[in-house]
Amino acid sequence: MPSIAAFRQELQRAVSLRAEYVVLHPGSAKSSLRKTAAKTFVQSLLEAAKGTRLDGLRVLIENTAGQGNVLGSSLEELAEILAGLWEEVPAGVCIDTAHLFAAGYGIHTAHGLNETVRQLDATVGLGNVRLIHANDSKAAFASHCDRHEHIGEGKIGVAAFRRIVRHPKLRTIPFICETPVDSPNDDRRNVEMMRCLAAGGKMVGRKQKAAVGQSEQGKRQWARGKRK
Repeated sequence: MPSIAAFRQELQRAVSLRAEYVVLHPGSAKSSLRKTAAKTFVQSLLEAAKGTRLDGLRVLIENTAGQGNVLGSSLEELAEILAGLWEEVPAGVCIDTAHLFAAGYGIHTAHGLNETVRQLDATVGLGNVRLIHANDSKAAFASHCDRHEHIGEGKIGVAAFRRIVRHPKLRTIPFICETPVDSPNDDRRNVEMMRCLAAGGKMVGRKQKAAVGQSEQGKRQWARGKRK
């Protein structure tokens, strides 16, 4: 199959780059049963990896928002996929915060975050969570819609991300931002936001900064006018 050959080439490129991980989504069930589709995905991945010397490369399956018939929106489904891979392919999971939220995991509240971490440990195992994609969400909770937003400017929010990045069972896992780039240096600002929150600080998003800047500019203009 062309897709199997293409993924085999992707694995080979990752090995040549000495990458630690290759992250992929588990695809869609389309018109078939989800369990059948998940088994097909596992078999296809095993076929792609057959005969390839991975040299420490690990395949990470990313959770999804659950739009349509896309696989991987539940942690239980991710665990089933991992179980099919472990004997032959080094595997783990990449957790995307926007996808978790859109799939109905309440990481935006303190209780919901703790419950989600508990479920993660009970299903895929926290030791198998090798990477976290940090994204706020433009879409509503449990909407099953995958739309990323700048950290602190979406439905998850600043306070929630401070709890996430400082959670004792998550804080040692690498975080990578996959946020939009709407203007120059947005990627840098999102990383700075995550670093500040990890240190326990408080930051405001781009929109709030712009509003504050406009307010301060207005005050200065008013003061200059008064002096005249």
